Amino acid sequence: MHYLKWLVPGGVVVTALVVGVIWWHTPRILPGPPLSVLPAPSPIPVLHCPAGFVRVPGSPLYHTSDFCVMKYEAKCAEKRTPTVGLEPKAGTACDGVSYGKDNGTYKNNGVGCSCTGSRQVVSTASGYPITFIPMVGSGEDNASAYCAARGWHVITNPEWMTIARNAETIPANWCDKNGENCGATPGATGKILANGHKFGTRALIAGIDSAPCFGTSNNADGTCGGSSEKRTLTLSNGEILWDLAGNVWEWVDMTVLRKDEPHSEVSGVVQTGWHTSDFAPGSSTSVITGNGSGPSLGYDAFRPSNPAWNAGNGVGRIYHYSTPGEDTSTAVYGVIRGGNWRHGWDDGIFNIHLSPPPDKTGIDDVGFRCVAPLSQ
Repeated sequence: MHYLKWLVPGGVVVTALVVGVIWWHTPRILPGPPLSVLPAPSPIPVLHCPAGFVRVPGSPLYHTSDFCVMKYEAKCAEKRTPTVGLEPKAGTACDGVSYGKDNGTYKNNGVGCSCTGSRQVVSTASGYPITFIPMVGSGEDNASAYCAARGWHVITNPEWMTIARNAETIPANWCDKNGENCGATPGATGKILANGHKFGTRALIAGIDSAPCFGTSNNADGTCGGSSEKRTLTLSNGEILWDLAGNVWEWVDMTVLRKDEPHSEVSGVVQTGWHTSDFAPGSSTSVITGNGSGPSLGYDAFRPSNPAWNAGNGVGRIYHYSTPGEDTSTAVYGVIRGGNWRHGWDDGIFNIHLSPPPDKTGIDDVGFRCVAPLSQ
């Protein structure tokens, strides 16, 4: 016999006499299915960039997620040989000649030179960069349409600035003016943010990544030295981009009203008309006094992060319209960035021109670069 006691609601203790044997029951645990029949966890998809593109880390400041950008300036190639960019012979319709000089570029508006039909836009080291092309147009023969035909888009200004602000933090991009002795602290005295091919007679095709001064160096292997120019920039993830700060200008998908462009001063006097100005004093007499206005502009729309950096640091300059009065002109201008082979120390990854109409076709030194999404 056993007496059992337990407490019931209300605080009452109940006592009961139990006769017999008390059996303690342990719940039975039923076996589960063997591991071999359990569904395997779904693999995390690996995302890639298209051939000829590199991955760019996104930026919270510019509200960009990781994206893919052309490693090289946009080139034209036959669809059957997409890794071989076209290099028109001198004197032919697609040879980018202007002012009687062969520019080493692909003349998109030459007769029969449209990069459509059997041709397509590609990113490859070989080939002349496409120029003589508008940002937008009514047909398929413009930078915007060329990128869209491949499922891509022309690089936007937030995407450009994502790259520029990333590159400015990397010591490998801060070098002597000729591209040697890289690895300095950003902004270090005597060093510049590598600003590409800027003193030449024509644009250049690209080389291999281990030859960052290809085409500008006396060294046969394209390494830097002498009066060479470093044409590559390295990102925080180790990816390398060619010619973003020189060789040919590049359209960005952005427009600006003339009335919104920043003003500039020389010795405290506001300038009138079109001017090339520094971002900060110290490298040029003309210096912008603000960031402009409107939805497209603002400090972070075009400037480096350090407000003291100017062309002396290799970051480039700004070409803009300045007026001492209240400008009310709503004339629309496109935007080009980087620089070209003949632009000198104005070139740089932050260099920006707020001047060409976005539908202008005949500019001999303006090309473009496409951006693509990551995909499986």
